[in-house]
Amino acid sequence: MKGSDIAPTRKRLNVNELIPSYLKEAEAYSFDDILSGVRLHLNESPLPPPREVLEKAAQRLSEVNKYIHPSVAERFKELVAEYCKVEPGNVLPTAGGDGAIKMVFYNLANPGDRVVLNYPSYSMFWVYSKVRGFRVEKVSLREDGEWWKEDLDSLIEKAKGARLVVIDDPNNPTGSPMLQAKEELIESLAEAVDGFVLIDEAYHEFAGYTAAKMVEEIPNLLIVRTFSKAFSMASLRVGYLLGSREVIRNLQKAWTPFDVNVIGYVAAVTALENPSYVRELVRQVSKVREELIASLRRLRLRAYNSVTNFVLFRYKGNLLDPLMRSGFAIRKLWEDFYRVSVGTREQVRELIKVMGDVLEDSGSE
Repeated sequence: MKGSDIAPTRKRLNVNELIPSYLKEAEAYSFDDILSGVRLHLNESPLPPPREVLEKAAQRLSEVNKYIHPSVAERFKELVAEYCKVEPGNVLPTAGGDGAIKMVFYNLANPGDRVVLNYPSYSMFWVYSKVRGFRVEKVSLREDGEWWKEDLDSLIEKAKGARLVVIDDPNNPTGSPMLQAKEELIESLAEAVDGFVLIDEAYHEFAGYTAAKMVEEIPNLLIVRTFSKAFSMASLRVGYLLGSREVIRNLQKAWTPFDVNVIGYVAAVTALENPSYVRELVRQVSKVREELIASLRRLRLRAYNSVTNFVLFRYKGNLLDPLMRSGFAIRKLWEDFYRVSVGTREQVRELIKVMGDVLEDSGSE
């Protein structure tokens, strides 16, 4: 056998060594779920969007073999701009609110950068921070009666020199308002940070306030919005990022009109052409939310006020497993704290009945 016929021995590659340590140490997003029953753990809308929205979206199913025309994305941006009272150049369509958050975390900050987050806050802020290798500083929210409050002094202090300050407003999971679109406060944050202030307004429609109009006046301010909550389109994955035209223009270099699926675009455009159903859904959900809070308190549970479509409450015991067995999924966040989404009135009343039985069986008052 000639030497040239002998295949060289290939060094075995240890692919694990190629993965950054911060990515290996990060934890993935996870939650408990049920195959059938009432899902009150993901802050979904209890109702679907109107039939017109669904029918317009369904008409495009026969065209899913083709990419969308860029004009669809442009129409989306025009309608979002009208809805938010900004300019189309301030709008970047994304795959849900998570896509907007990821756009910022992956393009406007680097591994090793310092990021300031509220604690508690939306779990994906923490997931993306870890997988990106950011240095996280947390600002602990504090209980104030039946609300949770922002520690403004600590927030401003820790913002100094940070690359990102990320606030979900209203806050998830407490349901409490944070900055409340106070321009002077947001300007102070924007001046303190050595980068960007990102405000996640996923629950804006329920809270009724927004900092959207400030994105051009405060060029390092960014706003996240989603169609998953009040617009009832969680599975369609449609959202958008609002920012100054300069920032959006540059972020578009990491974006294509195809990032959002055509069904989602069509549904969102149809909804934005007549968004009155959103106001009615918010009215209904808010009414049921107050009933839910009152019912939890009648069970002698500490339930916090909320301006969102979910409620945070405390219970020293295991509610998750018995509720799952009874066909109800809620979210356990950390020790003694649970979050429950606002479902229909019928779902909420049945949940409270089941919870009452569970608490009675456990001997709780």
